[in-house]
Formats: sequence, structure tokens, C-alpha cells
Amino acid sequence: MKSVLIRHILPAVLAAAAMLTAAQAADPIPLITREEAGLPAPPKAPASTRNLTRGPGIDTLPTPDKGVDGKPFRLSVRFLPANGVPIDPATVRVFYRRQPPIDITERIKPFITPAGIEAPSVVVPSGSHILEIEATDKEGRIGRRQLTLTVAPTQ
Repeated sequence: MKSVLIRHILPAVLAAAAMLTAAQAADPIPLITREEAGLPAPPKAPASTRNLTRGPGIDTLPTPDKGVDGKPFRLSVRFLPANGVPIDPATVRVFYRRQPPIDITERIKPFITPAGIEAPSVVVPSGSHILEIEATDKEGRIGRRQLTLTVAPTQ
């Protein structure tokens, strides 16, 4: 009886659990809500000052800068360590630039790794949206990058 359970039932249960996890990963994540998009835009910021020490770089990969309302797209960001010092994923923060700024880090936290952010399916409402990504390396140096997403209304 025990061998039948291990040979036949356990693999079926594990396969079903794996499919459920894959299905959950495929569901689009609402990165920005319509209510948040309706908040006022922040005032234009002056040019940023340079840090005395060089922090990590942040590179937006094939993330589209344009999208269509309601259609999911891939959010892909790569962290570029300075002097070989790795990024601490626990320190990565993502803000939606509105008045006041909105911390949206928790929405994509499962997709943050030391190498970057790889969210396979996010949804953003129509409009122009500025995200600010901040990453700190293991030596405490901070790198920042803004990403603008322009999303057209559905047609």
C-alpha cells in the first residue's frame, strides 16, 4: 500500500501543486492601480547630485516603454554591481512617483533577486507613469534609476 502511494499518488499531487504555482505566476500583477494613477504628479525634481562613492547601476532590459491599458507586459530590470559588490535584494525599493510617492515594492517582491527584477506579467493603467528603483549593495552604496512607462488607452 505504501509503495502504491509513493509511486502513483505522490507524483500526481506534486504535479498538481507545480501547475497551481505556475498558474499563479502567470496571473498579471497590478503594478499600479487606477486610483493611484489618478493622484497628482510630483513636481519636477531638480537634477540629482552625485554620490561620492559609486553605487550599483540599474538597467531596464527589454521592458517596453509603451503599452496598452489592460494588456500585461514583462517588467525586467538588471542590477549592475559596482566593483563586484553584489546587491542585497532585501534593500531594493520601487516607488511610484506621485504626490505622495507610493511604495510598490511589496507587489513585486517575489520577483526581486540579487541579479534584478523579473516580473513576467504586470498590468498598468493608461497614462504616463514614473517608477523609481533603488538598490543598495552589500557595502551600503545606493543606486537609483527612473523608468517611465507610457500606456495607451484600450482601443
